[in-house]
Amino acid sequence: MRTARVVIVLLLALTTACTRSRRANRGTVRDEKPKPSQITQAPLKIVFFDLGQADAMLVLFDGKTLLMDAGESRESSDTDKFHSIAKTLEQLTGSKHLDYFVLSHYHRDHVGDPSGTGPWGVINDGVTIDTIFDRGEIIYGDDSKGGTQKDFERGVTGWLSTGKAKAHRPVNVGDSVDLGEGLKVVVVAVNGNGNFEQLVKDKPEELSAFPASENDYSVALKLTYGDFELFAGGDLTGETSHRNFKGSREGYHDVESSTAARVGDVEIYRVNHHGSAHSSNPCFVKVLHPEVSIISSGANNYGHPSARAYDPLMDMGKVFITGGADDKVKDHVYRSIVGGDITVNVETGGKRFSVNGRDFNSKTEEQEAALPDHMDSCPPRPW
Repeated sequence: MRTARVVIVLLLALTTACTRSRRANRGTVRDEKPKPSQITQAPLKIVFFDLGQADAMLVLFDGKTLLMDAGESRESSDTDKFHSIAKTLEQLTGSKHLDYFVLSHYHRDHVGDPSGTGPWGVINDGVTIDTIFDRGEIIYGDDSKGGTQKDFERGVTGWLSTGKAKAHRPVNVGDSVDLGEGLKVVVVAVNGNGNFEQLVKDKPEELSAFPASENDYSVALKLTYGDFELFAGGDLTGETSHRNFKGSREGYHDVESSTAARVGDVEIYRVNHHGSAHSSNPCFVKVLHPEVSIISSGANNYGHPSARAYDPLMDMGKVFITGGADDKVKDHVYRSIVGGDITVNVETGGKRFSVNGRDFNSKTEEQEAALPDHMDSCPPRPW
């Protein structure tokens, strides 16, 4: 019996030591100090804000600025974080003016609330906007506008009437946003890329029974500067499935697969839908093959970011997470959590870029094509 007790005690001690070792190693990975960045000239800068479980991305180039989304976290401790947008904009540009505000879709974690968060809060902080871009009013099937969409449309009307914004325009696939010579900003997805029109013809009852998720309508942008490429697509969906969500029926539809060919290999993937298991499907991720993936996530109970999205991206490169994760997955993704804003600096010409001071090399088209698992597109999948 004494021998058995000794063995049990030793096993417990070894288990504890291994656990401590794993945690220590995990912390070492997270806290690893990269060599100081060698990039001295960075005309293109991108800031991914830590807003908790919400989204905002600021792009600065050639004296022009673009803000994509400005969301509100449902966690009370994070709801005021949007104030950092105006502060950062002023620090980096010397003014509180945006050339463009691009809204990916009408969900509060991307657009905030008229009580004073999101763009309402940013404008209250003194920011003015030249042009607001969004996906427009279109809705397929028998569904109607949600309250968040109506709030935003009323907000736009008010901002235009007071001069806080000068213009408003819905976007279409192929539209460009002018941020200056050398940087291409192109709309590569919006309103399902034409797939909804086909669905209405083929299965008119489908969208009546399961109205499309607002996520499926997301505006997606591709940025190209020399060899550097970045994709950001709001909450774009990567699977087709039906579900009951908060007491109502809803349909997810795979828009990622039809978008992949327009995007191709990228250096940075701003991960769709906060790393949701419903997005970043295997084919889409293989086509993009990102060197760096950035996930906007904070305290949540949605399982974000999921291992299903996170693990393949880790296999391809580095993953950075802004604010945090669901407690159910935090231990799995801990080493990638930054706990703050993530800043990308792109060297003149786009051959190198840094992420929070860590340098990376951009891939040339030849290097992209030579990857052993290179894919140009995804085969069509049934809706």
